[in-house]
Amino acid sequence: MPKGIRKLHISLGEPNLTHFGGIFLIHHFCQRIKLKHRLQNTVRQTRRQRGYNQAELILAIIYALIVGIPRLSKTKILQGNGAFQKIIGLRSYPYASSLRRYMKSITKTTNDQLDSVHDSFRQKIFSLSKPNTSIIFDFDSSVVTVYGKYIEGAEVGYNPHKRGARSYHPLLCFEAHTRDYWHGVLRSGDRYTSYGSVDFFKDCLAKVPSHIYRIRARADSGFFDHKFIEALEEAHVGYAIVAKLTKPIKRTICSIRYRLFKPNAAVAEFTYQPIGWKTPRRFVAIRRPVADKETNQLLLFSNERYSYQVFVTNLPLQAEQVWYFYRPRAAIETDIRELKQSFSLAKIPTNSFQANQAFFSLLTFSYNILNWFKRLCLPPRFKNATAETIRQEFLVLPARLVKTDNRNVLNLPSEYISKATIDGIIKRIDGIRP
Repeated sequence: MPKGIRKLHISLGEPNLTHFGGIFLIHHFCQRIKLKHRLQNTVRQTRRQRGYNQAELILAIIYALIVGIPRLSKTKILQGNGAFQKIIGLRSYPYASSLRRYMKSITKTTNDQLDSVHDSFRQKIFSLSKPNTSIIFDFDSSVVTVYGKYIEGAEVGYNPHKRGARSYHPLLCFEAHTRDYWHGVLRSGDRYTSYGSVDFFKDCLAKVPSHIYRIRARADSGFFDHKFIEALEEAHVGYAIVAKLTKPIKRTICSIRYRLFKPNAAVAEFTYQPIGWKTPRRFVAIRRPVADKETNQLLLFSNERYSYQVFVTNLPLQAEQVWYFYRPRAAIETDIRELKQSFSLAKIPTNSFQANQAFFSLLTFSYNILNWFKRLCLPPRFKNATAETIRQEFLVLPARLVKTDNRNVLNLPSEYISKATIDGIIKRIDGIRP
């Protein structure tokens, strides 16, 4: 076994090294879709922060979130990263205090302008890889625990992980085919899931491209509310929503006749009008033996022999097909976990609600940029890859930026990623229609 170096001399001050060498791929993608140009033309300039314009500060935060910097306070690692700064076009990376001041300076109007840029890109990129004429909305909510006594908008509410802790309770919507983040709103932690859900749905609907002819929706029991369901029906949206298992529903599902549609599951349907609802609705019940391991899910009711799951739906499908339609909604748990763990949703940066709302908009924009890059530019085997996998495979690359024969050259390790892979990604980026 060879010995390691016994005497090593240390030299500081190398300006052109980075361990985020793959950021040039993300930057090239953002250049291709003209992201900075659109930000400069749409988002109004607020007070400059130490010589940076607004588009530069927005992109500095977005790039940091994409490469996996967990907090604004941890961006110090990028301040001495000369190659990173040159690749993304910054003279120097802003101090964390400058980024935090900028976040607190963002007004609601500016945040709405940022959201409009996000929405316009999502609509244009939505159909680039595979034209879709239908979409599926997956609705959910999540609990974001905050730590601090004076954080605006954070209140004590339902918090399964930190009982009694103050939190935010955002509503989230993802599109099922592309896994794109579609719309979201940051709310106080004491809001119930269905609170404001009708307006939330209408905002989601307003962002649907004009060529879409069919919209369907899936949601858990938090959205089992007649006002939300009536709004879906008025918009001619097909839905499958998990029903709250009230006593009348429990009595019904234990007494109706079931038929097997797979060895360990049976299905039945019935019509029921809950109290306060204007008309009856169609309900589908799934029954499984209690011993089945698959029954270990939330929102199931069980008696001594069977466990049950119930949906309310208006879909023109056979009863068991409603269950098959709803099953892929489980992917939204992965999407929310990505936002929390890989894009810092669980790490609220300031005590200002408006600043935190702006950060929420930036991190969801970052999530979509990486998702678009994955879908349009990476090899097909990375279709379902997580953000952590993409970072390890393509972004966290040791690199050195040099200038040779008046050309900028980024030296990457050949053992880690092949030139054919890099060339293929660049070719796909260049093939995108701006």
